[in-house]
Amino acid sequence: MHTDTATLKDLVEVLNDGKKFYEEASHKVKRPELAQLFSRMATTKSAIADDLAGKIKSSGENAPKGGSFSGTLHKAYSDVRAKLSSSPDGEYVAQLEDFEDRIVHAFRDAAGSSKDADVRALANRYLPDVLRDHGEMSNLKQQMRTH
Repeated sequence: MHTDTATLKDLVEVLNDGKKFYEEASHKVKRPELAQLFSRMATTKSAIADDLAGKIKSSGENAPKGGSFSGTLHKAYSDVRAKLSSSPDGEYVAQLEDFEDRIVHAFRDAAGSSKDADVRALANRYLPDVLRDHGEMSNLKQQMRTH
């Protein structure tokens, strides 16, 4: 069976988008604990993307090195919102949590819809990590709203 590299490439792109967004946000937030959290999240995204990129390369294709156009637009939109916000750190958390929704959606789609059993297995292997990161950002977003 031919590897579903299109789905893997989509996952790598969304992870690359997330990694870049977290890295850039880690340098823009004021709270050091957020900068550390965002750096850790970027590292997680990078590790998963690297593993998936290896699978793409082993299929004889090139893995995406960057992210998607929509990811770039979302990041730019988030930067503007943070600059205009009375709580830039909270705005970055909210926007990154929204981005985590996109990552969860991509992994759930791959786990449930790919016709390639290996791709489904890879998506399912990383789904707990993706859900953990989403949950952490969702909880943080809720905490920041109540303070």
